[in-house]
Amino acid sequence: MDQKKAENKISSIIASALKNHQEVQIKKLGTIKVQHRNQQQEQDKSGRVFLTPPADIITFLPEK
Repeated sequence: MDQKKAENKISSIIASALKNHQEVQIKKLGTIKVQHRNQQQEQDKSGRVFLTPPADIITFLPEK
């Protein structure tokens, strides 16, 4: 298997796991996981209040 095919296979495995909200742990590198961010109310400098929609975000925690 050449390098490009291996990279594509690894990427698809990671993407599939994250879509199912599973953590991906890579030894000596870290953990990739999906976290849910709730809707938030924010205020800009002019005083206008607006809402940010809820979202799922991908986070990376490096191994120590």
